[in-house]
Amino acid sequence: MVSVSITDMQTRIALARSEAEGLAGYLAGQPAAAWEHSTACDRWQVADVVAHLVWIGEFYAVFIARALEDDLSPPPESPKDPKYAGTPPEDFYNLKAVEYRKNLGDDLLSTFTRRFAELGRVLEKLAPADYERPCFYHSGNRPVWTLADLTVQELAVHAWDIQSHLEPDAHLSAASQPVLLERVVQRPQPGLNLAATASGPARLRFELTGAATRAYDLTLTAGATTLEPAEDGPAAATLRCDTETFIMMLYRRLNLAEAMTDGRVEVSGNAELAQEFAAAF
Repeated sequence: MVSVSITDMQTRIALARSEAEGLAGYLAGQPAAAWEHSTACDRWQVADVVAHLVWIGEFYAVFIARALEDDLSPPPESPKDPKYAGTPPEDFYNLKAVEYRKNLGDDLLSTFTRRFAELGRVLEKLAPADYERPCFYHSGNRPVWTLADLTVQELAVHAWDIQSHLEPDAHLSAASQPVLLERVVQRPQPGLNLAATASGPARLRFELTGAATRAYDLTLTAGATTLEPAEDGPAAATLRCDTETFIMMLYRRLNLAEAMTDGRVEVSGNAELAQEFAAAF
């Protein structure tokens, strides 16, 4: 995993602060009824998403503080706390969202604002020598600096989860998209058993426009999927879309088959392979 410079880190911290302030301002302008509105997160209303983010802001600061003391053990009330052994991650996060929403009540928005301001100060106080310190994280220990990226990810994607059900044309913030792209292409992809790969690997190429002009190859084999920067050489099919569409597809917020039908994704080459992949993905 790449490291970051002081300037890069400052940019990420400023972006995290901007995302938090932007979401807080948006929520402050909504009527009380909006807090009980559905979101793109199936289990959660708006208040539940904000409660989840309060937990994120609180515990990311805890993770960093413990890293600075060379403590990589799971903090109490984190997903790896032994009391939650055997609890699926989605159930743990739902449990905490319900708990925080109930406990904070009318203080939910003010606590959200305070927690992310505190997290921002924790990140700002890091010395460059601290950026690479190993830090506890529930899916596997990681360098401290990645918590800044993860903060942007949580805020930007969950802001879309909220706004997409309250506004007719919600979008990811443009500033967040390069960071989200970095993060999402590192996520493991599901293995898919496609008829098109029965005789060997097949390569889909995604050519991006907008916030990032890049290309990625999705290589499909029987039961395995890899995503890497595009290589030289042909692909079975090429899918062209803007960066936001690609990001939201990989975060499972956008249905690729629908995006192909309505023209947000243009396909050339083996359309049958692209359609089979979209249906399975």
